[in-house]
Amino acid sequence: MSTQVLETKQKIYTIALAGQPNTGKSTIFNRLTGANQHVGNWPGKTVEKKEGAYKYDGGSYKIVDLPGTYSLTANSLEEIITRDFIIKEEPDVVVVVVDASQLEGDKEIIEVMKDSLGQVKWNTVERITGENGSGALIVADSRYKWIQKILTSAVKRPDREKTLAMRSKFDRVATHPIWGKFIALGVIIIALMGAMIIGFPLSMGVMSGLMPMAIGGANTLLASAPAWLNSMFTDGIIVGVGVATAMFVFLMAVFIVIGFLEDVGYMPRLAYVFDRSMHRMGLHGKSFMPFMMSLTCNIAGVLGARVIDSWRQRLITMIMGPIIPCMAMWGVVSFIGILFFGVNAPLIVVALLIVMVFHLFLTSFLLRRFVVKGEQTGLIMDLPPYHKPNFKTIWEYTWTHGKAFLKRGFTLIAVVSFFVWLLSYLPNGNIETSFLASTGKFLNPIGKLMGFDWRLMVALVAAVASKEAALASLAIIYGIGQGASSITGAIFASGIYEHAALGSILTQAITPAAALAFIFAFFFSIPCLGTVGVIYSETKSLKWTVGASAYYTVSSLIAGILAYNVGLLIF
Repeated sequence: MSTQVLETKQKIYTIALAGQPNTGKSTIFNRLTGANQHVGNWPGKTVEKKEGAYKYDGGSYKIVDLPGTYSLTANSLEEIITRDFIIKEEPDVVVVVVDASQLEGDKEIIEVMKDSLGQVKWNTVERITGENGSGALIVADSRYKWIQKILTSAVKRPDREKTLAMRSKFDRVATHPIWGKFIALGVIIIALMGAMIIGFPLSMGVMSGLMPMAIGGANTLLASAPAWLNSMFTDGIIVGVGVATAMFVFLMAVFIVIGFLEDVGYMPRLAYVFDRSMHRMGLHGKSFMPFMMSLTCNIAGVLGARVIDSWRQRLITMIMGPIIPCMAMWGVVSFIGILFFGVNAPLIVVALLIVMVFHLFLTSFLLRRFVVKGEQTGLIMDLPPYHKPNFKTIWEYTWTHGKAFLKRGFTLIAVVSFFVWLLSYLPNGNIETSFLASTGKFLNPIGKLMGFDWRLMVALVAAVASKEAALASLAIIYGIGQGASSITGAIFASGIYEHAALGSILTQAITPAAALAFIFAFFFSIPCLGTVGVIYSETKSLKWTVGASAYYTVSSLIAGILAYNVGLLIF
């Protein structure tokens, strides 16, 4: 074999996939690369970068899935990245899945064309474009005539007029400004139920099946070991890994649902019908589904933001999503609310929801004005035709995003869980005298502004591990919990306390004003570990994760302080 042939065989060809969003670029990318994919960010940019590789006929090929764009002008970060990659990286082949639109009006492209064509040829181009003032319309008309000609000669259509007519009728209702919203809500509810039907049994299987088995095995092996070592493995390491694993299997179910909605072509309709409503909040329609999903689980809400193409809009949505209360929140809120306010508890819920809406608008304003600055963009998108789901494509989508969570979110959840155990166990295995209790006592001056003692502050801190852990930690600290030596251990201990006993103690130890403050502070507190882990996984930034957590903390304290002072006036 000659040296030239050998070099040809060994060369890695670069193929760039370019085109508009929702046109099948990712499907082609997944089919070609399979598991040989890498997802990251473009250097110095917060736009997702997908690269993959495959081999064919002895040749090696690198596939780069460029960000979806409607043109190659400099109107967005995605367009700049795509344009610069094609010009500067000089891929061997650029595959345009859908025409990349007009290049007239981009000064940098004009300069590039001048340099490439030379002055003589460029003068000819200028003459032709000058003679055709409506050149864009002429080019577009010629392009679509050519496409229609190719389709007519190459595509054979079966008799499906009846099917197309049915789809057309459904789409007229599905995109209706009023009825479309009801259909969208129904689809979201079904999607959430689907995610829960798939994910919750798997997640609970980890929590109530594998976890007790692992903890029981560790207890047997470490029966003669020091108590701290036993607790470290059972309540620290096993619980941390178990929580992260349970989150992972639930997230896979969420990814399956999102992938399905995208694959069949409904996701763009969902964004379309709610675009006007979300625009009032400074967002566009694609932010609606993440917000709805947050009502069930904030983790699902953060992950749902993946449907948003613009990084700025996606980041704002991810940070705002956890402001919406998940199901776990309501268990604690209802217990404290009914305990202290009885038949007036629904009024507390109404107040919480009013403040939540205000909080969402305020957060959006602050983020857009001071933190994630940029021009507000409208929603420009195609409504692709409906088609049958491709389950192989859906699984590839699910696994690709699941791997991204394993690399970042899984580790963060496990590490933070272990750290929570460490704080609640050391120095002597007694939560009441632990470093976590000391932290609560250290924060007591802040707690007094809300009418709290250190025990309520500990409950707020413990809620970071799990929202349900707030009541369990109060039971342990007030001396009525049994069978747990740490906060993380209390999360999984069954029958750790009786609600009646806890309620009796809380009504004697806490004033109604402090209870009101606790409800508001808890309602707007840092989301659970799983949500924080997913924010880190999705943003790939510790800065954004810590910043968002700090913002939630400040919001929680302000809400608690204001609620306490209102409570003093009422009660």
